[in-house]
Amino acid sequence: MQKQRRATGNLFLDNLSGPAFERLRPALTPISLESYQPVDDDGMPVERVLFPLRSMISIVLDMADGSTAEVGVVGREGMTGLAVVLGQTTARQRSLVQIADGAECLPIEDFRAALDHEPELRAFSLRYAQAVLGVSARLSACNALHSTNERCARWLLMANDRVGRERIRLTQEFLGDMLGVRRASIALAAAALQSAGFISYTRGLITILDRPGLESASCECYESMEREWEATMGYSLRRCGLAD
Repeated sequence: MQKQRRATGNLFLDNLSGPAFERLRPALTPISLESYQPVDDDGMPVERVLFPLRSMISIVLDMADGSTAEVGVVGREGMTGLAVVLGQTTARQRSLVQIADGAECLPIEDFRAALDHEPELRAFSLRYAQAVLGVSARLSACNALHSTNERCARWLLMANDRVGRERIRLTQEFLGDMLGVRRASIALAAAALQSAGFISYTRGLITILDRPGLESASCECYESMEREWEATMGYSLRRCGLAD
């Protein structure tokens, strides 16, 4: 009888085929991530691939006036280093840790070698790239068309999915930077969600109390992204329970 593989906690790794995962496994190392820690910098060589566990990494673009906007997120559903999958050697955006915890870390040389020698890993990674592009397109439309309250609810749902827990340590200022709105707007959105009983917010700690209610407060984009992700990758990242 074949021994069942132990889950890592990262859905990308856990949904790889056995041979593809075994190609990566010997070089994987667990590491801790700190809040606001830089992961990749625009134009700099990619040196490692991270597979987050209960942490979340933001992909951001910096404008000439100093403003910043989030254009993507990576949590337990995926990995960093997507540029390497697409044949590049340098990062195309800046990324940093937004929610701290841990990750499995893989040196870039080992990842490139695995891509070259394991067709199933390359195919799965390209599907992941397609899924990420779909999410990025939806985020662009969402940020242009939907209210701050709806976008805040959508972001919290995405964070809940990606870190796998209901308590999220996050400042309003940082969330405002990621959504591209003023801190005052985030404060109003958080107050509205708290008054409705969907979340509690105190001293930089957000707790999701009523996930179905939070989904009702979100725009259509959360549900659309979830459906598109599952159709492309074959696994869901939606959080259904409320137990940490």
